[in-house]
Amino acid sequence: MGVTPPADDAGGDSSGGDSAPSGTDESDAESVDPAAAFAALSDPLRVDILRELSAYRREGGEEPIGFADLRRRVEVRDSGRFRYHLNELRDHFVEKAGDGYRLTHAGTAVVAAVLAGTLTDASTTGRAQLDSVCHDCGEPAVATCREGVCAVTCSNDHRLFQWNVPPNATADATVPEVVERAELLATQAIERALTGICPTCYDPIESEVRVGSTTEDEAAESERADEPRLRAVCDTCGGRVLGPVGFCLLVDPEVAAFYRRHGRRLRDHHVWEHPFVEDDAVSVVETDPVRVTVDVALDDDRLRVTVDGTGSVVGTERTSGS
Repeated sequence: MGVTPPADDAGGDSSGGDSAPSGTDESDAESVDPAAAFAALSDPLRVDILRELSAYRREGGEEPIGFADLRRRVEVRDSGRFRYHLNELRDHFVEKAGDGYRLTHAGTAVVAAVLAGTLTDASTTGRAQLDSVCHDCGEPAVATCREGVCAVTCSNDHRLFQWNVPPNATADATVPEVVERAELLATQAIERALTGICPTCYDPIESEVRVGSTTEDEAAESERADEPRLRAVCDTCGGRVLGPVGFCLLVDPEVAAFYRRHGRRLRDHHVWEHPFVEDDAVSVVETDPVRVTVDVALDDDRLRVTVDGTGSVVGTERTSGS
């Protein structure tokens, strides 16, 4: 996932520095070749500069930091060497504002990835049986974490859940804890996808509910080819959200309120445990345009939720109970 940094305030710094022109205005900015951008990070000193700029901001530095102060923080005596490497980071990862320097959005994202271990650290690897069962066959659910992928299946290979988890989210965590964090990340991704934002690169994305099998890979995500499925695939980065149409209800406020009225919370259960993610709870009302209903049953009360072809909840109806 990406990280959206808080906006920095422009300002001056009296600590000195070189006389290069200030950062490029956003309206005139040009795209940077990805190879050139990664090449700019090839020296450890440049990564140290980004780390210190990030640390300075975390410590409450609201104004851009001056050249001399930044050089002291990085502990480089040779001013010319330091200036060379600092300039190699401009203007993509570092920008000059007044008499000082600060991270750009790209610089903040890179530092976040470095500090989080996304680019360098190993993920938790393991296998554990969960306190849950497969809704198809009743066999115990088993979670595995390998190479940043958290997957939950059963002994009959029914796929219950799968999501990528960054290394920092798995550090010193048990496999069940990784599953919990993966479910949180997946739920957040579903919410962003349904609002038209790619959960990976934040470019526009379109979500849809499809009835019937799609591609071979996507059909493999489901045990039944004719099951209505939520699908959102980003044309920019290829990031995707695939799952039962019931997953749309995991982020709906009226469904959450329905659970609260019964003294429960959606997050008290694994995402695959909710009965409304199962086939039996879903009915196809129309196929052109697509419209399905999903029944949410708690105790003797029932909420019928209507979902349109974009995965949006367009109506709810209490069909029993008070």
